[in-house]
Amino acid sequence: MNQDAKISDETGVATTLATALAVTVLAPELLPGMAIGVAAMLAPKFLPTLGNAIRPFIKTALQAGHTTGLKARELVAEATEQIQDLVAEVTAEQERNGGSRGSSRRPTKATGGPRT
Repeated sequence: MNQDAKISDETGVATTLATALAVTVLAPELLPGMAIGVAAMLAPKFLPTLGNAIRPFIKTALQAGHTTGLKARELVAEATEQIQDLVAEVTAEQERNGGSRGSSRRPTKATGGPRT
């Protein structure tokens, strides 16, 4: 880093600290906004390093999530197939019995039949 850039960075830090002190004394409710501003100012310096450091963790988490999603999709497909098989069996049984099961129901309160 050359000398001019170093002086500019030091001046920026000093100005930021002076402003933070003034905000703390005069308007403490502005501190969260000031913290966000400082973070935004420092982010370009630290994000590339931080990004390279956490990339393996993020990649592992994404792989785990993707694998979990695929397994969940398989389980749902299998459950759907089993339910469809059951519905087909019930439908076939009803057709074999000639649909006589519907007439053997006892009347309920909703249909106005006798109470048992």
